[in-house]
Amino acid sequence: MKYIINSKSLICTVMIFTIISSSSLSYAATKIIVEKEKPLTIEEIIKETNVLTYEQAVELAQKESVNLKNNLIDAKSKEIVSGDKKEEFGYSLYNPAILASLQLDKKDQLDSDKAERMDEYIKEGLAFTLKSIFYNIDTISKDIELQQDKVLNQQQKKKIIEIKLQYGMESQTNLTLKQLEIEQLIKDKEKMAKDLQDQYFELNKLIGFDQFRTYQIVAFPVNYQPIKDTPEDVELKTSQTIDRDISIWGKEQQLDIQRIGVDFYALNFIDGFPSDKQSNPTPLEAQKLDIQVSANQIQQAKKDAADAVVTKYNNIKKLEATRESTEVRLNELLERKRTLEAALKAGTVIQQDYNDLVLGIKEISLGMEKIESQHELLKEMYNNPLLAAGNVQ
Repeated sequence: MKYIINSKSLICTVMIFTIISSSSLSYAATKIIVEKEKPLTIEEIIKETNVLTYEQAVELAQKESVNLKNNLIDAKSKEIVSGDKKEEFGYSLYNPAILASLQLDKKDQLDSDKAERMDEYIKEGLAFTLKSIFYNIDTISKDIELQQDKVLNQQQKKKIIEIKLQYGMESQTNLTLKQLEIEQLIKDKEKMAKDLQDQYFELNKLIGFDQFRTYQIVAFPVNYQPIKDTPEDVELKTSQTIDRDISIWGKEQQLDIQRIGVDFYALNFIDGFPSDKQSNPTPLEAQKLDIQVSANQIQQAKKDAADAVVTKYNNIKKLEATRESTEVRLNELLERKRTLEAALKAGTVIQQDYNDLVLGIKEISLGMEKIESQHELLKEMYNNPLLAAGNVQ
């Protein structure tokens, strides 16, 4: 009987242990699955792939931006200071207190709107700067590749000179000059590598990476499209730029605050308040002159912004003309390449002449890519009212 009871107890114990073990294994398995399904952060993705996309860079830069963080902190700080000042002045019928309250209300609205506008402006500026760096990294990398091709091409020519020198068909001077030319090409290539490193330094600084960290970037192709804006279109973009320019907007808001002081001064004078009781003892005429100075500065700022838009338009058209002439030159070389290929098969030209031509085509093609990149960046600034005035750092 005891044996039967003990067996049952043993069976129960085994069953309980099995259930507990199964539960533990199930929990562990679930935990592993959950951990596996947890999405990777951008930093983790880049660490795994060693590849950075433009979109990832923008997200990282916005998270890292000190300007964005300070803009938010500054807005909160001004809100607190303004609230304290309003409590200090109150809302009594004393004219100086009313003026102070009116000006603080206007400044409150200015600070609130400015924080929102600055947030958008900083983000747009960051995105534009990153795009420029991505273009630079891509083109400099291609410059280095082309430079290496030039070095190899000149080294091949040096070998030919060395062979000719053995048969008295070349001079030692030409061989020395060719060696110097190769050394200069190598030095230029090293400088390009330094320029590339500088671009990575700048990019890493913006996205919060170690300055010496390197990775591949995903270059995005430029969809070259000439602009077809009419004078009316340029005028519209000028107007939009002036309306959205944060510097002009800030000056206009400050002018409104100045006008509150002048208007209130006049009301106090009518009510019979002596000048020493005014909240601002500056003579009325002096305040009016200050307003005129501010208004003139705003007009000049608007003119400068309009000039910047027109200048960008003109520079875009110049780039388009340069690209057009470059394309003509490239087509001429491509046609010559077809002719040389036929002559090479017939044995009427040497391989080196063909190699020189191919290298020239590569160089002109890369030059055209650079023109298209500059064109794209200028077009983006021209079409974006926040960037068109040219005050992006």
